[in-house]
Formats: sequence, structure tokens, C-alpha cells
Amino acid sequence: MTSLKITDIRKSRCDKGFDLVTAIFLSRVGYDASGLKYLDEKSLMVLESATAQEEIPATGVRSGDQYIRIRAKLDHGLMVGEEIRLNGM
Repeated sequence: MTSLKITDIRKSRCDKGFDLVTAIFLSRVGYDASGLKYLDEKSLMVLESATAQEEIPATGVRSGDQYIRIRAKLDHGLMVGEEIRLNGM
């Protein structure tokens, strides 16, 4: 099972009414995801998904982390440090 941990949330400078959310992929064998918040992918847009070649301190991403950047409406309700799962993942 794949889950994500929110590492950074910033207001988008280009898209008014949206935030840019950065999350890293978590890999846990036998992890109970029953308490994770599920998000509706219809309210999100994936902008980038990659493996960090170097540390990105401003967004909480370390070298080697697989991360995703998402555009989310301002009313997303996410918080830095929160673990989430997207519906359909």
C-alpha cells in the first residue's frame, strides 16, 4: 500500500485560488492505512512526480526521496506532516 506524507504547502503564484502541495511517497510493509485521509483526485492536479537527485530543504524533500507536487484548491484541508492517500492509488 502506498501513502504520501505532506512536506510543504505554498500558495501558488501563478494560479490564484490554489496551493502547491509537495508530498513524499512512503513505503511501509504491513502498514495500516485505515487512519489515513483519502483525497478526491478530481480536486487535485499532479504537476510533477520525480526522484530527488539532491536535497530540497525548502520543501522537506531529501536526496533519493520520491516526491509529488500537486495543485490543490485552497479549501483542501491538508497540513504539513499529515499522511494521506489518494483515491485510486
